[in-house]
Amino acid sequence: MTAFRFIHCSDLHIDSPFKGLASQVPALNERLRESTFQSFHKIVKLAVEERVDAVLIAGDIFDGDDRSLQAQLKFRRGLLELSEKNIPSFIVHGNHDPSNSWSRKLDWPEGTTIFSDKEVESFPIARHGNTLAWIYGISFPRKEVHENLAIKFKKNKKKGFAIGLLHANVGKQAGHDNYSPCSLQDLVSSDFDYWALGHIHKFKILRENSPSIVYSGNTQSRHFKETGPKGCCLVTLNSDAPANIQFVVTEAVSYISTYVDVSGTSSINEVLLAIQSKVEEFEKELLTREGLVARLILTGRTSLHNELQNSGASKALVEEVNTLFEGHSPWILVDLSIQTAGIYDIKTLKDGKDFVADLLNLCDENEQLQSKIQEAMKPVFESWAGRKYLEDSNIQSISLKSRDLALDQLVERKTQ
Repeated sequence: MTAFRFIHCSDLHIDSPFKGLASQVPALNERLRESTFQSFHKIVKLAVEERVDAVLIAGDIFDGDDRSLQAQLKFRRGLLELSEKNIPSFIVHGNHDPSNSWSRKLDWPEGTTIFSDKEVESFPIARHGNTLAWIYGISFPRKEVHENLAIKFKKNKKKGFAIGLLHANVGKQAGHDNYSPCSLQDLVSSDFDYWALGHIHKFKILRENSPSIVYSGNTQSRHFKETGPKGCCLVTLNSDAPANIQFVVTEAVSYISTYVDVSGTSSINEVLLAIQSKVEEFEKELLTREGLVARLILTGRTSLHNELQNSGASKALVEEVNTLFEGHSPWILVDLSIQTAGIYDIKTLKDGKDFVADLLNLCDENEQLQSKIQEAMKPVFESWAGRKYLEDSNIQSISLKSRDLALDQLVERKTQ
């Protein structure tokens, strides 16, 4: 049985800035920035330990035109370690690191192949004189590539597995620019054995076999929209068996975003205890991570609602929680969003004969209300660039939050 083992990774975004977080705890700024390189170092270590036949990197090694020479040297250092272990690396440029933006002053280590942006190229990988596989790839010449690069891949008739290395948006994946767009069928019809894809920041197997079509996702989260494990794929292709695709976590810093129910709390101490307990739950799962960045969303009905809504409350709570976890290993950084509600007797308010009663009864007409909200928001979704932040939101959830905000203002004023 012929087998070919390799690592497929993408979207390293080495030296990516972590905007917004550094201002909270400046001492962690360097650790956050270093995490993207640490994740790549884990990939190199995995490749050496597993004695893979190759490492494939499907674009966006760097974050943009502002990459530093230090970042490029760190990346080169990892490739050099692979080269010294006789593990070849294959790289394509993506939209964040198109070939017209890379440094021309660095010599890359022996065994490093960077694909051209002019045409699809193919290179063999051999073991003991026998060709195991052919790696096909093409790079982005510039940031915005709107042509279908997938249809340019043509399989040769030579012996060995055929693997396509491509940075692309397959099937108009949501949340990412539609660069190098193609369909799943474009890739299936190629008669390749595996497609190593980049661009989408989440591990996804679009097709398991014949061919396997896989997004490895990014290797390190950089903000709260990239929650969930991040890593690479350790892949084994066999001539007479299905592909074995193993996802391996490589992130140095974990990002989580979760809710903390503070219903019924009557003191700030109780709120702090609820926050601390939630963070400690996640801390137990960080055996392979350097740090944790947690966005906690406080919810629930509490008599502390008005106090928590004060402009300085969130900042004070964040400072106190981060002080509680100061010196922990792994290190912990907490950010808070307060979405609590006041304590009201909803039934009594609904039975009233005033505007508050009308508002509450309207909110109970869920289906009709949601239809009205969608119709009212239609012009916004058609013209507003920020619509992507609301497209995945639940209209019912939005209407309930709006109701509670109104109650905070209306009921509070009536009781004053």
